[in-house]
Amino acid sequence: MTRAFPSRRVSVYSIPAPYHPEQADGQENPYLHYCSSYQKGLCQKYYFFKWIRPCFWRRWLLGILSLVSLSVTVMVLALRYSFSPSFSLIYIGGSVEIPNLTYTNDLNDPSSQKFLLQAEAIQNYLTESYECSTSGKYYLKSIVAAFSEGEYGLRAYYWNTFWAPQDITDSLKKLIPLEQKEMSSKQIPHIFSTSGEGDFDLVTMELFVSDATEYDAMLKSAVSFDLYAKPGNNRTLTLMNPKKSFYQWRLRVPSNCVVKLVVTSLHVVASEGCASHRLSAYDFLLPLQNKIITRWCGSGAWTPPVIRLISSTNVMLLTFSLDHRGERSILKAHFQAIPKIMCGGHYISWNGSLSSPYYPSYYPPNIDCSWIIRAPLPAYRLSLKILAIQIQEKSPGSSKCDKDWLEIDGVRYCKDISENGRNREYGHSVAINFHSDEFVTHRGFYIEYRAFSHTESCTPEQLNCGDGKCKHQYKNCEGDNSCGEDSNENNCSYRSCFPYTFKCLNGKCLLKPNPECDGKIDCTDGSDEVNCACGRNLFKKNRIVGGEDAQSGKWPWQASLQIGAHGHVCGASVISKRWLLSAAHCFLDSDSIRYSAPSRWRAYMGLHTVNEKSNHIAMRSIKRIIVHPQYDQSISDYDIALLEMETPVFFSELVQPICLPSSSRVFLYGTVCYVTGWGAIKENSHLAGTLQEARVRIINQSICSKLYDDLITSRMLCAGNLNGGIDACQGDSGGPLACTGKGNRWYLAGIVSWGEGCARRNRPGVYTKVTALYDWIRQNTN
Repeated sequence: MTRAFPSRRVSVYSIPAPYHPEQADGQENPYLHYCSSYQKGLCQKYYFFKWIRPCFWRRWLLGILSLVSLSVTVMVLALRYSFSPSFSLIYIGGSVEIPNLTYTNDLNDPSSQKFLLQAEAIQNYLTESYECSTSGKYYLKSIVAAFSEGEYGLRAYYWNTFWAPQDITDSLKKLIPLEQKEMSSKQIPHIFSTSGEGDFDLVTMELFVSDATEYDAMLKSAVSFDLYAKPGNNRTLTLMNPKKSFYQWRLRVPSNCVVKLVVTSLHVVASEGCASHRLSAYDFLLPLQNKIITRWCGSGAWTPPVIRLISSTNVMLLTFSLDHRGERSILKAHFQAIPKIMCGGHYISWNGSLSSPYYPSYYPPNIDCSWIIRAPLPAYRLSLKILAIQIQEKSPGSSKCDKDWLEIDGVRYCKDISENGRNREYGHSVAINFHSDEFVTHRGFYIEYRAFSHTESCTPEQLNCGDGKCKHQYKNCEGDNSCGEDSNENNCSYRSCFPYTFKCLNGKCLLKPNPECDGKIDCTDGSDEVNCACGRNLFKKNRIVGGEDAQSGKWPWQASLQIGAHGHVCGASVISKRWLLSAAHCFLDSDSIRYSAPSRWRAYMGLHTVNEKSNHIAMRSIKRIIVHPQYDQSISDYDIALLEMETPVFFSELVQPICLPSSSRVFLYGTVCYVTGWGAIKENSHLAGTLQEARVRIINQSICSKLYDDLITSRMLCAGNLNGGIDACQGDSGGPLACTGKGNRWYLAGIVSWGEGCARRNRPGVYTKVTALYDWIRQNTN
């Protein structure tokens, strides 16, 4: 149950500036003063031959260039400069993806031989492509700055530099991306292929005009860190008392993930403004202004966590520029690979919530989400409350939200809403859309919704006591004469239910604690007694107490999740004929195994010993794995995953579903429950061959939070023995914490998630709290 993190490894390098031919003899050419210092060699080359040759002369001219005297070059430059309009440099940043090549770790290092060879091949291709283009006479050079995994192959990030008259720079900036798009439709020659055979399509993903200041700083003075995180890793970024003026961190994760960056501490010395002192995050591996996610600037200190950012792809760039290199400047952050989620959906529900992707982390750039919410019954309408909204505001002078926006029934929002405007009523269904453009993001939004009906006699602020009388919803029916002596107090209902009150399918709420599946119909529609064919073992046997072999068939909802030759990896619980419930951390990829791939997994149900062979055992392939979109592996929050089986399983004496507790069910502190699995029989030991069971008690949430330094969230519960000796362990992850209800029916109170060691004193097991995620389970399994 412990989580181990790899050693932190950081490499530092500076990207070399282009070669300066005029400095070969140690003397600088005085006639090149109008060229920027790092482009003087390019300016010399440009003015000598760019204006006098068609594109096919390039190699010939390059061959004779070294034979031309410096004096002739200077004369040509002087003449050109005196009769030409003023010129300026243009920087174009972009990326290309090459399907036949793969990303490897040595491409992290710009000084490695593989990086240099691959970069040279791409640079040569870009040069050849621009040579005969309309903008070719202004083209200087391409520089490949970084590589990453692409969706289909290797992705390269590069700069193109151009030198053009200022009066045509605007039109040239529009022309170059169009020409690049045409280039990408052509095939790549075999120079890109490691095998040297065949031609391949080049995919140009993006091309943007860059900020000259950022480009200059990155090439000339950046201290660069290239970091890669696999799922399950937490990579740290730390900068104390910086000695340089510009730092950058290029963050990469696997292609099927996105980057989650958490800045935990930021303290900077006094600064005059954003132009000279700032921390910036980009949704790219180059500092392009139209790919910026967010920026901090100025002086001061922030308490952790400062901010949580999400990228739209598998890369992110963090830059830190300083005007004063004081000893008080500190930056601390970490990043991780998290699954890329799909947002939106179609929900039919009495109540629930929805939010921007990854809320409360910043939503990613360049996303579109659509939801449709419907009330369960035609006579009911929907009420929405916007609890939080922080979205990039519209452009100055714009009459509508044109950057990022939240749209509810055709009305767009892109700024904070007053308290009076946060509650609105809609019809039987409501459409919600969310859009973010390619740069600048915020925390997003969080909405709660509920179904209601105006035809009922009581107002939304009143309570229906069941006999036609209404009273304020915050009063308890019990002992209050206004409800009447003969009213059914168990059926007192109201639209805004108290926490831990059971909600019937028709929207009524019950004050009776834990009414579902207790053998008595409490809801007028009988919904408290449906879906109750669960939580029963069909064998009669005595209970085994604490860390011993379980009898065959005693825990028929227990499943073993296995991968080929690796055998048992995690546990799971059968919750229906087609669905299993497990822990999200079981499906984080490692260096050698793709645990996130459903096709690798097999679920075994009805097992007693882990390698048992029997006709009574049910084996199913896994069709789909749904990890909770808000799963945070750094603190194991929302550690839950649903597994859909390829074919339904047939229930028998050995295979039965466990009951899902509704969000209103309460498991009191001190309640005796059982944790089961084939995990290690002690810390750092081997897995058990026979299914084990351990008797544990639910522990007070506040006590557990203090024991674990406030790491316990509302989606977690603790169970065990504070004296130690009884606990779940490695290999039990994803398995059930089962507690009984009325009629000896078993409920899935928790999912084995994490803990410090196994069975240590004052270190109880921490479980995912199923009641807190009941609505999410139902929405995804319906």
